[in-house]
Amino acid sequence: MIPTLKLSEIITVWRDALQASQPIRDFCTAHYNKPPNIFVGINGKTPPAATDGPVIILYPGTKSEGLELQEYTYKLTISWMISQPAVVVTGNLTEYSGVAECDSLGQLIYLELAQLRPDNPISVLHYNIEPVAYFPQFCGRMDITVTITPVNGYSINF
Repeated sequence: MIPTLKLSEIITVWRDALQASQPIRDFCTAHYNKPPNIFVGINGKTPPAATDGPVIILYPGTKSEGLELQEYTYKLTISWMISQPAVVVTGNLTEYSGVAECDSLGQLIYLELAQLRPDNPISVLHYNIEPVAYFPQFCGRMDITVTITPVNGYSINF
């Protein structure tokens, strides 16, 4: 038997964890008066609107498996969006509240996933926030790599 793991299995585990996360639900309810809308993939022709926010989107990505590999890698992406038009001006300082709120939601997402599977931890995280292009929407994205050492003859459980 060749060990393999479907990307959709990882996405399903992460989707369920994010949907059940009380810290994420509490944060979104406190700031936006509703829990987040969670999508597995999106329709690029009609993406979620600002009124759908807060939004968390899970994208299956790529994987590298095979008998010649010592480690298998699974790369998946999660993005999120909040809408926050508040701007605080104090003297010569202008601060867009959405930057910090977007980062806070991203950190909650990351922490939820990071503690989920200690035996298959997040190996690499690339994390960024887009504070300019879509004001008053603030979007974040994390590209996540999970590395698993397979054992021939055994299935991979995530």
